[in-house]
Amino acid sequence: MSRNVIRYFARGNTAKGLHSLLESNIQGVKQVFLVDGGTPAERAACLKQLADRLLEEGVAMELLHCPGDPDQLEGIIATEKGAAILIKQAASAITGPHVHYVNISGQAAVPADKQQEITKLAEQAEIARQNAYTCFQKALAVHDEWEDIYIQRLDKKRANELADELVARLISRTSKNAKGTVRHRFLGAATPKGAVDFVGNLTDGLSKRYFIKGRAGTGKSTMLKKIAAAAEEKGYDVEIYHCGFDPASLDMVIVRELGFAIFDSTAPHEYFPERATDSTIDLYKEIVPAGTDEKFESEIKEIAERYRQLMNKGTAYLAESKKCREKIQACYPQAPNQQVLASTCNDIISKL
Repeated sequence: MSRNVIRYFARGNTAKGLHSLLESNIQGVKQVFLVDGGTPAERAACLKQLADRLLEEGVAMELLHCPGDPDQLEGIIATEKGAAILIKQAASAITGPHVHYVNISGQAAVPADKQQEITKLAEQAEIARQNAYTCFQKALAVHDEWEDIYIQRLDKKRANELADELVARLISRTSKNAKGTVRHRFLGAATPKGAVDFVGNLTDGLSKRYFIKGRAGTGKSTMLKKIAAAAEEKGYDVEIYHCGFDPASLDMVIVRELGFAIFDSTAPHEYFPERATDSTIDLYKEIVPAGTDEKFESEIKEIAERYRQLMNKGTAYLAESKKCREKIQACYPQAPNQQVLASTCNDIISKL
């Protein structure tokens, strides 16, 4: 994968429902192309063809993956061309004079006997998706119980000191005398395949990576918020990656101008240092009294099991929703028209 390409989610299936951070990532874009018409498969194929062609040309890109099917794209931001190409259904709130609508023409009519089936399947897909959000919401409440065990016992003074030490180490004392751009994204997402993230791709090429270890409630997100705020205050461009489960929480901060990423390296996005320049920050060892895990072992085990069951159930509902959408696609009478797709892609590329 070219270092000119980064991958992330701009929308997420979260405990707060379907949550979008898309607008943060298209700020400053001069043109937005919203792809509509055709079938869902044709729209996805259109974006894949566009991404492949731009990659061949060496264009720097941000590829926005779909949380409903992480193997598919729902957006492309061609940064050096100042353009975004988005599937309209994922970007319906985007409006303005810089927005251009691109319609995939030539969709074959759906047989009358399939119309009712499609309507029913669409309803079932939405019900399954909402059931997933209900499971995630319940799981978040269980996760709060987990956090409370550590919140009540952590050394807040040491936690604040450690955050200040990291800010001093990571953020240059010299301000840039400019206002940086802050972009909000998701580190990963809950998908029909389970949790998916792009940590490896996002941190590729950075000179320093900091892996934050710890337990639920040990202040990982709070620390990241302080680092992000300090970088923004100094005028740096900051990439803020939110938790795909709880969007109010942060999972990673990247400041490419300073060459670093610092992220929550615990499940479901647990990684370990593999480069000489990687560093680990263990908040459990730093700010939690020794023996806390052992003292509350049975309670933690019971909470973890309830949490696991709810997350698995939510994932199963997302998979059910995806299966319904696949059945809808099967109702259409033809495969994607490659000639029409090529024409649509040519039209978009000619305007970039």
